Amino acid sequence: MFGLLVGTLNKAKIEEKEKSASEAAKKRQMLEQRLQAKLRKETDSVRRAEEAKKDKMTANRKEEELQLKDSIHKLRRTRYPLLANFLCTSDLIPMDGSEPAPTEPLANPARSHPPPIYYLPTILTPAQEAFLDRRKTQVKEAAEQEWAAYKEERQKGVDEIAELRRRVAEQEARQRAQKEVEKDVEMEPSDLNGEAPQPKLEESGMDVDDTSKRETENKEPEEKEQTREQEQEKKEKEEGMAPMQADDEDAVEY
Repeated sequence: MFGLLVGTLNKAKIEEKEKSASEAAKKRQMLEQRLQAKLRKETDSVRRAEEAKKDKMTANRKEEELQLKDSIHKLRRTRYPLLANFLCTSDLIPMDGSEPAPTEPLANPARSHPPPIYYLPTILTPAQEAFLDRRKTQVKEAAEQEWAAYKEERQKGVDEIAELRRRVAEQEARQRAQKEVEKDVEMEPSDLNGEAPQPKLEESGMDVDDTSKRETENKEPEEKEQTREQEQEKKEKEEGMAPMQADDEDAVEY
């Protein structure tokens, strides 16, 4: 019987150990899963933050480049038509009235020594007038075509910058929402584990405190009255004993 009892107890201990081991393994597995999920979440958050940072830097760089290009094209659009009103020392003007060799209307004069100079004679020859009229028309058309092409390019750049800004704003909003959720999750365990503050007796308005206070106030006059009565009785006893002492003294004298 004793051996059977010991075997049963040992079997129960073994089963308890196995159960504890299995529960510990389950808890360990759940903990590992939570840690892996948290790690994946943090890795994804860091990756998104890096992408948002890169998008923000790219948007700033593209915006600066677009502003620079905008200034350059505005200057070219106004400057070249103005320069087309002048002759240049590097211009090859045909004297027989034939058309000059085709050149790029918006090209700068070739560098030379001495450098080219723009000038405008007081009186122009017919060849010079025809050359200037032809160049004004060509430069104006070329400048407008260049500006139109740049406007399309600028619109594409503006759309791309807006898309980058939108992605950055979405990522920042997602990060703020995630921080608020994490803050709420951290506060919940503290509220559950923490002790609720005990209300003050005065604020709670309990009747016990008021009753005890009233009883104390009622007892004070009663105690005073009893003390007064005791003092009066003692005084009366002393007055009653005084004549007896006087008679004794008289008796002794006689």
